[in-house]
Amino acid sequence: MALGGRLALRRILVTGEDPELTERLGAVFERCGALLEVEPAGSADGTRIARSAARSLGGLDVLVNTGPVVIPEVGARPSDIRSGVEHALERSMALLVTTTEAALPAMGAGASIINTAGFSAQGPVLSRGQEALKTAVVETTRGWAHALGPRGVRVNAVVGGPRWDPLLEAGLDHGQRPDTLTDEEELDAFVYLASTESSLLSGSVLAVARALRPDELAPSRR
Repeated sequence: MALGGRLALRRILVTGEDPELTERLGAVFERCGALLEVEPAGSADGTRIARSAARSLGGLDVLVNTGPVVIPEVGARPSDIRSGVEHALERSMALLVTTTEAALPAMGAGASIINTAGFSAQGPVLSRGQEALKTAVVETTRGWAHALGPRGVRVNAVVGGPRWDPLLEAGLDHGQRPDTLTDEEELDAFVYLASTESSLLSGSVLAVARALRPDELAPSRR
């Protein structure tokens, strides 16, 4: 299906704690024909954002909850690290739940909820906090899929997979791959889950390779 028609007239709210991913998804969804509300939650109230978007769009067909970019693990003492991680995890899960609960009354059969975790996390591997959050998001997603299935609402997750190295990939494919991923390529899993193409998919977890940034490539390979 042509890019411009994959999300034609789908009413989508993209929100959560990852402002960069929120903005990128908004641009891709718009090119796919969606009707959009894009607002990173930050310190804002997810309940207010969801209700405002539902009023503005006249209902919601898709809700994308983006997870945080980092789970801070700072401090010299283990107790400091523990309290920081616990606070971040508690806030992230609370935002995920309250935003979704506020959006659900505006969502009918055929609607799609997409939760994310660790997608924009920095570094070659996820931190312990990010791994813990990913586990919580995955289990919550599967539970919601069972609970909301009778209503015809699908719930899936997109999580950050291994780092994707464009230079290595190009070498393996004899230079046929591009040096960088386009947003359409990297974010296609979100478009698929938001569209009617995935109308029978619920409770699934898609692990998408996270593209290396230029500053993460070793100097000897630039």
